Amino acid sequence: MIQLKNISKIYSNKNTSMTILHPTYLTINDGEILGIVGKSGAGKSTLIRIINGLIRPTTGDVFVDGVSMFSLKQKDINRMRHSIGMIFQHFNLLHSMNAYDNIKLALTIGYYRKEDINDRIYELLGLVGLTGKESRYPSQLSGGEKQRLGIARALANRPKYLLCDEATSALDQETANEIIQLLKDIQHKTQVTIVFISHQMDVIKDLCTRVIIMDNGEIIEDQPIKAMFTHPVHPKTKVLVHSLTYEKPNDVIAYELIYDQKNSGEAILSNMIKTYHVDVNILFAKTLKIQEEWIGYLYVEIHGDDLKKAIQYLKDQRIEVSLYA
Repeated sequence: MIQLKNISKIYSNKNTSMTILHPTYLTINDGEILGIVGKSGAGKSTLIRIINGLIRPTTGDVFVDGVSMFSLKQKDINRMRHSIGMIFQHFNLLHSMNAYDNIKLALTIGYYRKEDINDRIYELLGLVGLTGKESRYPSQLSGGEKQRLGIARALANRPKYLLCDEATSALDQETANEIIQLLKDIQHKTQVTIVFISHQMDVIKDLCTRVIIMDNGEIIEDQPIKAMFTHPVHPKTKVLVHSLTYEKPNDVIAYELIYDQKNSGEAILSNMIKTYHVDVNILFAKTLKIQEEWIGYLYVEIHGDDLKKAIQYLKDQRIEVSLYA
């Protein structure tokens, strides 16, 4: 478990100061895949670099499995980092070394048993789908292969935690999807705890089990992934979710209906129309796959004398109904 207690970061000089991260409390549970979402400048990268000790906070401390990171000497912080792997947006590979030696360097720095290094390298190459490419240099690899190599290097010393800073934003959509699936497979096989930073909600919904939203250096929402897409609370979270569903014209009064697999096959809407004699105009419909579950979004205009009763009927059928703003 990783715990952040009263973490903040302020950069100051003689004339000005800038708060990058306001006092923050956060618990990252073992075995979960936590997504951290926010626009550029929201404080995401600062937060993740504090977690692995690359940046020292202005206030507060990080506790990794109960150990206070910033009460340690630098050499002990460096040793603790072996339990925290890091994947970067632009791969951070050594271009003078081939794939084999890039992984070997991480193992050597981590004081891995020399007699086990060769076997571990080939195990990692197989894990990330790079078998047979151990002699290739980064310049000879595609973007997706470079990121696979970066993942292998980050996993070299069997870390308990894996931090991913915009790990797919430099990749095309198809390759990004492959990396997301790879991370899911690795987490399933190894139970490594993953913290994944992104500004893309579309990526987060496919990977993460829990999501926090950051804005201007603060956590404004923290929910399980399904709840984030069915019950977003903060207005800025709603904007992020709506960017994947439907952008309503300003002059339309619409209702958002959210349903899941449990009631997707029922004739609920037609029953409502017949029972309460309301008129329904369907504006837009979409389904999103959240983890392994499909969530449906339906945007409609509803008119009629029994409008309130009709909406209550939908809610009684376990459909989330709200006026879409």
